Amino acid sequence: MSKLSELTKRESEVVALIAQGYRDREIAEYLALSVCTVRNHVRRILCTLEVSNRTSAAQVYWQESTLKND
Repeated sequence: MSKLSELTKRESEVVALIAQGYRDREIAEYLALSVCTVRNHVRRILCTLEVSNRTSAAQVYWQESTLKND
């Protein structure tokens, strides 16, 4: 089972934006959320994906997205 599939819809949107290089403030503006809410999503994403930083989360996103499209 893919770790990405364990994310909520909103968390999936956030990790996709992280993978595209968006910062918390940019994600907040794009999704009309507070920066605090985005940070909470990021924290849960890191925990769910079992990674320690945004770069690793982006790597998981791109790896699993690539596998899904193959």
